[in-house]
Amino acid sequence: MAKLDVRVYPLKENPENPNSTKAFASITFDDMIAIKGIRVVEGSKGLFVTMPQSKDNDGNFHDIAFPVNGDLRKAMNKAVLDEYKEVTKSAEKTAEKSAEKSANAPAAKKDTHDDPEL
Repeated sequence: MAKLDVRVYPLKENPENPNSTKAFASITFDDMIAIKGIRVVEGSKGLFVTMPQSKDNDGNFHDIAFPVNGDLRKAMNKAVLDEYKEVTKSAEKTAEKSAEKSANAPAAKKDTHDDPEL
């Protein structure tokens, strides 16, 4: 099996405009070729991976890069989804630590001088 290097770039959540695309990803195979524009999508049955697509003149979408056998597709999907889960878990922990730090930080002293020059 090819060595897969996966990078995942989660999108920021926007409650006003919920989007089914949760992240973009890229995969490098054996340090020789890369595929960019892979998407992690939230569907009715959970997360899944879509390959980069182009739109034809009739409005139909077609994959422009894709694995040619089922084993590679499964390996790619698993690698992307595992990395997505790892990246989002790490981001959540960082956000929690930041929130705790802010909550525990001492309040800033307010300047009580009347003269703005002081």
